[in-house]
Amino acid sequence: MKTNIYLLMLLLSIAGVAHAQKNKPAANEDRIFDVPADEINKRFFIALDKGDKMQVELVDMKDLARVGNIDSLLKIFLKDLAPLKDSLADELSVKRIDYVMEPPAAKKIRIRQEKPAGKSFLVQQNDVAALKLEQDTVHFIGVVPVPGTKTIHRYRISFFVNHLEDLAGYADGRLQARLLSLRKNVNTNWVKGDKGMMHIQKDYTISSNVPGGSIYSRGDYLAFTPSANIQNYKNYFVPSFNLGATVIAGSMGSRGVTREFGVYWEPNFFFGKNSEGKVKTYRNDFLTLVYGAGPGRKAVEKKEPYLQYVFSVSYLIHRSGDYFEKHTFRAGLGRMSLFEGKTRIEPVLYFHEFFKGVTPGIRLTQNF
Repeated sequence: MKTNIYLLMLLLSIAGVAHAQKNKPAANEDRIFDVPADEINKRFFIALDKGDKMQVELVDMKDLARVGNIDSLLKIFLKDLAPLKDSLADELSVKRIDYVMEPPAAKKIRIRQEKPAGKSFLVQQNDVAALKLEQDTVHFIGVVPVPGTKTIHRYRISFFVNHLEDLAGYADGRLQARLLSLRKNVNTNWVKGDKGMMHIQKDYTISSNVPGGSIYSRGDYLAFTPSANIQNYKNYFVPSFNLGATVIAGSMGSRGVTREFGVYWEPNFFFGKNSEGKVKTYRNDFLTLVYGAGPGRKAVEKKEPYLQYVFSVSYLIHRSGDYFEKHTFRAGLGRMSLFEGKTRIEPVLYFHEFFKGVTPGIRLTQNF
């Protein structure tokens, strides 16, 4: 038991260091001009002219009605940017402009420019012209109040354009028309396009990674995840493995709730001497059911969803030796995941009948 406690303390210390390194405080500039990724629940793309596009990122779909007229916001931005026109004169530089409109402070503008690593040219009818290959980016960052509460939601509307001066041509009413179409049709039928993106069937210019725009869900999918386990039971050190399937159900709601349903066969192995004094392996099989729920997380391949609540219950379906009582159950109470979900630590309780002979334990699971 002491060995298991020391192992758990070591793993917790490693996880603490990794967590601290991954969650370094953001610089003041980033806090002002960026929106934390975990604040955004919805993301949509709207196609414009000649490869230009607008991106809309929201906490809640209802916030879109509170943003205001995007054409008016664009005109105000261009007016605020006019005194800085000389600093943006280099047509070949790649520009990123962050425009923050968060009251009560004055509006803030951050400009970043980069020179291309090399030079590109367009040769046409004996004329040679310098060619710009990367798009300019403009981010509008603002806040909207949530009616009936003291809460505010941040939003970000971004433009990716071939040339910054092209923005002025879009302030003609078409942007607001696209946002109105998004609000009206977001819950209608979505169809898959040639490049794998999902498009609103009634307005094909609007797309997202999944129907409804949720960025915290990959949709429903089935995963087969074999794993090896080590656990303690009383004074025994018990290896085991899992074979089974997990269904991940991703909600399309604004909070991106994710649910996990799993069923597994788990043989546990004990090693002891038989009546003849020879070492023998005793296999005891559990059938395990798992349920988890919590806010989803960004769809990154091979990363499990973040689950706030995880419970499991196992029942002894095959008994060998006198290690477990008949009708033994095991209940899992929560789960801590490390290394992107590959390694898991789970406190468990063994008991038989109706909570007789309760024995605590710890399971360490390694997924493959």
